[in-house]
Amino acid sequence: MAIRENRTLLIFFYVFIGVFAAICLIPFILAVSGSLSSEAKIAANGYSFLPQGLTLDTYKFMFGSKSDEIIRGYLNSVSITVLGTVSAVLVTSAYAYVITAKGFRFRGAFAFFAYFTMLFSGGTLPWYILTTKYYHLNDTLAGLFLPYLLNVFLMYLQANYFKSIPHEVVESAQIDGAGHYLIFFRIMLPLGRVGLVTIALFYALQFWNDFFLPLMLVTDEKLFTIQYMMYYMMANIQFLASGNASRISGALIAPPLETAKLAMTCLTVLPIAILYPFLQRYFVRGIVVGSVKG
Repeated sequence: MAIRENRTLLIFFYVFIGVFAAICLIPFILAVSGSLSSEAKIAANGYSFLPQGLTLDTYKFMFGSKSDEIIRGYLNSVSITVLGTVSAVLVTSAYAYVITAKGFRFRGAFAFFAYFTMLFSGGTLPWYILTTKYYHLNDTLAGLFLPYLLNVFLMYLQANYFKSIPHEVVESAQIDGAGHYLIFFRIMLPLGRVGLVTIALFYALQFWNDFFLPLMLVTDEKLFTIQYMMYYMMANIQFLASGNASRISGALIAPPLETAKLAMTCLTVLPIAILYPFLQRYFVRGIVVGSVKG
């Protein structure tokens, strides 16, 4: 009887999760279908799961005059994601090691300081003044990832992995003469690699999807990320579609508007959508293990 009840409950959970996943997938399907539809069909019939008047005109319009900018935006986003993820994982892991190292007398103070920043923030204006006037991070590549090098939640998540490593291993290394530098790179990081993969995925998604830092710190178009580039292009398309451009130039301009929004969504989401299924098992495993250990 208990086996049958467990099986019924398991089937219910699978059906529920399947339906929930399908609901989450619907917006992406509509975006792909709409980006491959004609603007006239979308305006007349609305969105659908299948392309209406299958065409690549929207993508041709976007890549026709802005292909170099889009490619540069992709390269900027990839560079920032890679540099930011590697740097953030190293900084976060180092801080997590500090607050879990039993031989460090100030680890409680460092842990409290990190936790305090989760509760209180100085605000956007002081942050902007600090990053631009004192750190001079505006219009620099470093400014697009340095402010995000330490996420306190991810730091505590990694700290749980380090706590799960038997302290006898560390003591053995210390008896053999190993210092903190050697222990961190040769013992803690290899044994905590599941946690490293988990926080690396979080950081990679954060850097790839980030819109705030380019908006606040960047005015040089050569540093635009793909997300900010899409926003910039969308603003231009809306201006053209409003009719103001045609009144100024005297030419009739009718760019795609709705299909352009959907195409831009696909361009920014597609790389992550392709990569995520291959990394999902590490993502789920890391969250579950990190939440129950420590």
